[in-house]
Amino acid sequence: MESETATSPASEQPVALVTGGAVRVGRSICEALARAGYAILVHHNASTGDAAALADGLRSLGHAAVGLRADLTRPRAAAELTREVIGVFGRLDLLVNNAALLVADDGDLGDLARMKVLNYDAPMALMDAAEPHLVGTRGSIVNVADVAGIRAYARHKAYSRTKAALLALTFRRALDLAPSGVRCNAVCPGTVLPAGSYDQRRREHPVRDVPLGRLGDPADVAQAVVFLAAAPYVTGQALAVDGGWLLNMLDDEEEGSGREPGGWLN
Repeated sequence: MESETATSPASEQPVALVTGGAVRVGRSICEALARAGYAILVHHNASTGDAAALADGLRSLGHAAVGLRADLTRPRAAAELTREVIGVFGRLDLLVNNAALLVADDGDLGDLARMKVLNYDAPMALMDAAEPHLVGTRGSIVNVADVAGIRAYARHKAYSRTKAALLALTFRRALDLAPSGVRCNAVCPGTVLPAGSYDQRRREHPVRDVPLGRLGDPADVAQAVVFLAAAPYVTGQALAVDGGWLLNMLDDEEEGSGREPGGWLN
């Protein structure tokens, strides 16, 4: 576990931990939450330089931010990371489980196992470790799931199962935590950020299945996270940020159900 040095924010400033926060959608979530008034813990594993640059950039704008490195597939990483968060800022108000891995169904068995741990086991462990601190601040949890958890991707069934399990966990925790005032919700991105290796044709193809006619932007997902973090009477919800892609389920009986956004990863 490694962290940078940061000045603790005022005791009343809310604190957010964003896993996988250094790049792509996670980075946008960190930036949006900072603008919303949160001190930011940018979790990362391999993206050390990106996390440091993001934290430096946020601090240059007057926001409290620090990068924290942890391999969340390690058994004790969640507890260690949570202790470090409290050590840096003294409190935790928002946990955003964003870190994820996408592996095709024919992928290496070791990679498939790692995907399950990162996509489901690690968020569960982090929710366990964060719970007493979130109860103390009456905070909340936002899990970044996927529309695949609602409508499985034809070529990524194993990945889809991990996201369906995360959604089920979200609903269960929302019910369990409600008496303590802690809320738990999920966002389900759809066609957001195609893989960098995709050519123009592969980038344009999925747009035909999006009713709003465009790919999603990381800022679309970040805006949904900020909303759920701030909505005091919303818990146990899964908010799809997919441009209407899930509406294709209405045509499944006529056209089949093999379409998928194409392997977007947060």
